[in-house]
Amino acid sequence: MVQDPRTEQLGSWIVVLSNDAIGRAGEYQAASIFELHGITTTHVDVKAVDLWVETPSGRRVTVQVKSSLGPRPLEGGRKNPRYKFHLHRQTACAMADVFCFVALDLGCIRLCSSAELAQGNQMFHARDMNRQMMLEDIKRYLY
Repeated sequence: MVQDPRTEQLGSWIVVLSNDAIGRAGEYQAASIFELHGITTTHVDVKAVDLWVETPSGRRVTVQVKSSLGPRPLEGGRKNPRYKFHLHRQTACAMADVFCFVALDLGCIRLCSSAELAQGNQMFHARDMNRQMMLEDIKRYLY
């Protein structure tokens, strides 16, 4: 039996994380990573935008953050688990300049512009969530 990644046993307590809690954790993780790379970050509560960032060059960028606790195996027993992120593309793409996809289990992010997004869900192979690709994305979109 596979345990739901949103549920954690803490002694006699069982903690069940809501989607909002997972999303909020991802927003703070992304903000932390940005700040550690010299990108000034402000957490905002605006429709379809989670962060306002100022790049080291002074450019201002709006960011929509999507979070995942970990990769999921694909249906049908196929290998290569993937991180899956649900997008409300029509609303969010009209508002955010950049999307940030957070792998909470690894502390890594991936970025892409709104124009690059596909309809529906965005998926990343687990092997594509790594520090090197994260740094390349940060340089590409936020410098």
